Amino acid sequence: MTDEMLAEHTRQGSGTAFAVLVADHCDAVYRIAEYMCASARDAEDVTRETFLSAYRDIASWPSDRSFRIWLYGIAMKEALRQRQGASRGLSVPPEAFLPHFDVDGDLELPGAEWPDLARLEPMGLARFLREALYCMDDDVRAAFVLCDLVELPVEDAAQIVQSSPQVVRTRTHRARLMLRGFLDRLWSV
Repeated sequence: MTDEMLAEHTRQGSGTAFAVLVADHCDAVYRIAEYMCASARDAEDVTRETFLSAYRDIASWPSDRSFRIWLYGIAMKEALRQRQGASRGLSVPPEAFLPHFDVDGDLELPGAEWPDLARLEPMGLARFLREALYCMDDDVRAAFVLCDLVELPVEDAAQIVQSSPQVVRTRTHRARLMLRGFLDRLWSV
């Protein structure tokens, strides 16, 4: 059965159909929440709230729209709502990690070579990357999470964040540049 057929059965009161939808989409919803939230506990709360909201509001699901896109949109809204409630003490603005250009318009390269992989483990690279990701503006982070981490097509991500594919591409590219700059500066420490 397709997601849309299962959603329609859920509308008619089938808890079993909804259980199948939860099983099919739980990992992706959790990944959205995990990359948007500050902690695993927050991600679990967002995942739970996403499915509760979807079940409660299944009657409002527009049947001409993909159930998956509708569900992931709920997940993104729940994650952004949770994120707005959390304090975001930014120590460094993420724009500081964007590339810099010299007077001729050439990219200024970082001053250090990339380290051996053995150096990365003690630094807690995942923690540093999560910090960089958490410092991004919500719209840039959402585009990056949906396109690069959840690996949705740009068109689907654009529907979820209610924007155009071009805007999502631009935001995703901006996030990549910020992360690259973050890593370049990390290596030069």
